[in-house]
Amino acid sequence: MRPLAGPTRVVRSGNPGALISELLDLLATHEDEWLADVRGMMATLAPYHDCARWLEVSPGEIFETAASGGPTALADLVRAFGHRDDISPAKFGFVVEFEPEGPRYFSTL
Repeated sequence: MRPLAGPTRVVRSGNPGALISELLDLLATHEDEWLADVRGMMATLAPYHDCARWLEVSPGEIFETAASGGPTALADLVRAFGHRDDISPAKFGFVVEFEPEGPRYFSTL
């Protein structure tokens, strides 16, 4: 399993603003790659969708905000992904382990 530093850092921060910031950075960095590989985008963003639930904020609202501030070419994909209700670790190739410091995310892909 490969540690996922971004989702771990975000969820441990307890700050929904950190989640939005991380999503915006990822969208800008990976725009071209994800336009060609939507499945890759979903696999990367799924742990962040889970983070929103940990932070007790609506994934749909968080992803709407990220879609509005991110690359226009990805906006509809990001917005739709945020409103999905079938995102789970088992379906999207990640696990969450619980440590004294808080949840830690790992990729199983």
